[in-house]
Amino acid sequence: MREHTVVSCCQGCLLSKSARQALFQVRGQLRLLAQLTEPQGESVGDIVYLSADALAECFDRLARDIDHVVEMIGPPLP
Repeated sequence: MREHTVVSCCQGCLLSKSARQALFQVRGQLRLLAQLTEPQGESVGDIVYLSADALAECFDRLARDIDHVVEMIGPPLP
């Protein structure tokens, strides 16, 4: 069910509450990925071990979530 309450999230941009919430969730996922890959100390040897499959799954999920937000905003432009 599409929520029709519209809120201003930035100058000149109106989103439904559900679209805004979905966008905030995507932002949170991106911040989590950034934290996972952030060096934990001053040692040059900081290595993050994420399998290619795990990383692909993260990016695939983000892409699906962004697609969902775009669909909530409105139909694609011609």
